[in-house]
Amino acid sequence: MYNLCVRTHIRKNIVIPEQLDAELRRRAQERGTTQSGLIVHLVRVGLAAEASEGDPLLRYLGSLDGPSDLSSTVDETVYAAERAR
Repeated sequence: MYNLCVRTHIRKNIVIPEQLDAELRRRAQERGTTQSGLIVHLVRVGLAAEASEGDPLLRYLGSLDGPSDLSSTVDETVYAAERAR
């Protein structure tokens, strides 16, 4: 009887600058994840951005209703909306 193992991950070896390694370690620790998990996440985000030829967050641009100065009046806008409920 043969034990068939489905391979779902591929090992990659990369070389990165020392400063980038330090930042990667710090951010992974802050997020409570592994460096490998963070790299996978960042590659996915990067590939998605490249496929859409832009920042994936920009797809939400203009999707909120509110005044044009929303960033400077966010507290007033949010709490006024909650009081109106």
